[in-house]
Amino acid sequence: MPKGLKQSSSLITISQSTSTPVDPLAAQFLSKRVDLQLNPLDNEVFVVTGLKIDFDNPIALPDTSAVGQKPMTQKLSVSTNAQTVYAGIESSNVIGASMIDSQASVQTGPAIEYFFALEQNSMDAPPASMDYLAIIATNDFHINFNVSSLYAAGQTVGASVRLFGYRATADSSTYASLVQSELLSA
Repeated sequence: MPKGLKQSSSLITISQSTSTPVDPLAAQFLSKRVDLQLNPLDNEVFVVTGLKIDFDNPIALPDTSAVGQKPMTQKLSVSTNAQTVYAGIESSNVIGASMIDSQASVQTGPAIEYFFALEQNSMDAPPASMDYLAIIATNDFHINFNVSSLYAAGQTVGASVRLFGYRATADSSTYASLVQSELLSA
């Protein structure tokens, strides 16, 4: 248990998803707020112990209306603050991230010569030596989804997130430090 915190619930799982129809001509960014319903009057925080990210359509088809190389990506991150552009684990307020990187080569006509997808993700569970992944001190977290162009129209892409953790109460100085750190790292 992190110093200055007292666990106030058993293990909780929070699941949420986001999705969007693809636009073959433009990249898209979505940010979805997920309310944790914490009680700030009691200095309540959420201690994240695990994170699982699954893509709904990991092998979405490329746009075949034009020939050439089709690099396509789907990226999802979970952050403690709202994002205006996609941020991965290089950002201090991102708890975890995952990415599907696809590549297709479209030849003359609608034929796809080759196609592959590579998934890169955060660990599905933290190492046994870690007590927690993150502590969320504000009342919500955010799912940030970025999808590139060049996917075939008419498809929907998205991802589902499951956050594992528990509620805890913090002493006043710990709570103030956590909130300030979270808000300043935006």
